Amino acid sequence: MLVLLILGLLFLLLGFILILGQRYLIEKTDGKRRIERIEIDNTNPIIKYRTLLGIFSTILGVLCIINYTIY
Repeated sequence: MLVLLILGLLFLLLGFILILGQRYLIEKTDGKRRIERIEIDNTNPIIKYRTLLGIFSTILGVLCIINYTIY
């Protein structure tokens, strides 16, 4: 049953990476890291697909963790 907890955490991580990875860019300049917000083109269907996939992955991760704690 520990597998459900690990899967839940992996799905949460995947969801956050998908959502935040397309909204922010991390640049390293002069030895410092800067986080910049990216302007998103919402007319592109791939952007919508990645956002929905990130939301689905986050919800699935939360449900896996809830299932682990109940059982």
